[in-house]
Amino acid sequence: MYILWSFMRREFRCRVALPLSLLAIAMGCANAALSQVPTTLRLNQLQILGSHNSYRPYPSPLTEARMRHLSEEHWHELAYGHPPLETQLALGLHQFELDVGADPTGGLYAQPYDQARPEVQALMAASGAKVLHFPNFDTDTHCLTFRTCLAIFDRWSKAHPDHDPIVILVNSSDFPKTLGQLPHDANFDASTINDLDADIAAVIGSERVVTPDKVRGHFVTLRDAVLAGNWPDIAHVRGHFLFVLDGNANHEALYREGHPSLSGRLMFGFYDASEPEAAIFNIQDPVNEQGHIREMVQKGFIVRTRADADTEEARLHDDTRMRAALTSGAQLISTDYYSGVPDPLALNYTADFQGPYFRCNPVVAHCAPQPQIDNH
Repeated sequence: MYILWSFMRREFRCRVALPLSLLAIAMGCANAALSQVPTTLRLNQLQILGSHNSYRPYPSPLTEARMRHLSEEHWHELAYGHPPLETQLALGLHQFELDVGADPTGGLYAQPYDQARPEVQALMAASGAKVLHFPNFDTDTHCLTFRTCLAIFDRWSKAHPDHDPIVILVNSSDFPKTLGQLPHDANFDASTINDLDADIAAVIGSERVVTPDKVRGHFVTLRDAVLAGNWPDIAHVRGHFLFVLDGNANHEALYREGHPSLSGRLMFGFYDASEPEAAIFNIQDPVNEQGHIREMVQKGFIVRTRADADTEEARLHDDTRMRAALTSGAQLISTDYYSGVPDPLALNYTADFQGPYFRCNPVVAHCAPQPQIDNH
């Protein structure tokens, strides 16, 4: 069980009273798709609140029972969840995370759905990346496949064609057989990594994606372009998506192989600051790494960090990590506790911006005074 848990651990705003209803969202968040930030701001001059493991609802009673049986001591770290992706978009979130597992021949993650509706069984039996936290342990999801998740974003985008850009982290996960959860290893290879790009192109379309090529422009490398501040401004990327491959070192190597500076690719990746593909970084601890984050942000890079983890901040009502994230200047801040998330444990805690979830970044842009966060 320790091995299982060690593997798993890699890994305009609206106030809407619970319970949420579609009517309340529609009325209260009518302007969520379009912020009031100056359209001259560039992508690296923003701060965007997003959700961590966005696809994951609060675990069902059956899933909770399974988790408690296998790992009671760690259940509390997984006692979080999100409303449907459509609801998160309506609430004003513009940054999301999807965990994907490779399934090149289909059926690899079908076991929990053997009694599901025929159309669900067919979907899980088909080839293509699936969306889940961990096979046969933590599988609840708002959308079963990468393409069905993308289709949700696509529909919302087409209904709000001038929306502010949406950032989606694609967390590619390898699931080894040694954990006892699968009959054989389920690892991404060059083909299944390429398939992620193909899925984005098929569902979203490359014309609506902020690609590395578009940022690089006339510069020799992507890194050169980023250091020169060549991120596009909001006026030119409304209605667009920006994707980031959040994989392990092997995935990132496969993704850039034959694609120097990610030429021809649809996603950015997490690469060392000295590499020609360097543009976006995942620095998850804004308290101990605040100086590092600020240094990278001031150079022109984009940094993603987390405002909370493992439900710890929510249980203690501790906003230290969120305040550190804001102060660091990290552009992408992920949380499990924005206003509107399910709260079955009655923790009564939020960690959000006390203002628009898509806003000017005071560390790298000249911003009007912004309200302080209000965690409760």
